[in-house]
Amino acid sequence: MESELFGHVRGAFSGAVRERRGKFELADGGTLFLDEVGELPLAIQAKLLRVLQSGQLQRLGSDHEHRVDVRLIAATNRDLAAEVQAGRFRADLYHRLSAYPLRVPPLRERDGDVLLLAGHFLEQNRPRLGLRALCLAPAAQQALLRYDWPGNVRELEHLIGRAALRALTASPTHLRILTLEAEHLGLDAQGSGSENRETLPERLRTADHAPDYVADHAPKTLPDGPLRPAIEALQRRMIVASLARHQGNRAAAARELGLDRANLNRLARRLGLFV
Repeated sequence: MESELFGHVRGAFSGAVRERRGKFELADGGTLFLDEVGELPLAIQAKLLRVLQSGQLQRLGSDHEHRVDVRLIAATNRDLAAEVQAGRFRADLYHRLSAYPLRVPPLRERDGDVLLLAGHFLEQNRPRLGLRALCLAPAAQQALLRYDWPGNVRELEHLIGRAALRALTASPTHLRILTLEAEHLGLDAQGSGSENRETLPERLRTADHAPDYVADHAPKTLPDGPLRPAIEALQRRMIVASLARHQGNRAAAARELGLDRANLNRLARRLGLFV
């Protein structure tokens, strides 16, 4: 990593048969993008801090200093403030990098982007599959909007690719215009495999204890059908009731429900309550 960033001289280590400039020298007078900066070892962090503070670096194995003028953009999927508290990231480097922080929200917080990105991935798959048109049925669009996207944009990309293959193989003839239905997405089946299925405690799997436990802890009546629609129906009722109690004041309703107002707005839009 040190050689990649700062370069090395001939003979600095085994295999260093010639002198090499690092990425900072190559980016001199321009911009260098460091992805996953939170993964850097502490020793490299110290040397990176020196370059950012003074603009000076030394190639690995050399005593000669080089001066560079580089604009640095860094990205990470880690919470660097928490990494600093845990001692895995230098506090001084964290503050040096945080001159202008930009938070990129995950897909689950950007409901309006889901269908736009899905359309982009549909267009990517269309020529690969030899199709004239590839689109989403209304039910499939709603399924995408309801999903929480723990895998972010990459999960959406792969899901669209799998759905297109399912729809193509399920069609009786090789159609040139293909519509992806909700069942092609396979969202209801995700997480339902045996490797992800949670098992009941041992005492609930025995004939002697299960009836008493259910009688003592289960509600008297339960809605029929899948779990997700039932949860969404309950969320809708609670949000509508809270808004009614507060005369439509969303901030007051969010406080009562224990939500941030922005999260309440996103949830309500996903449930079809807000436009």
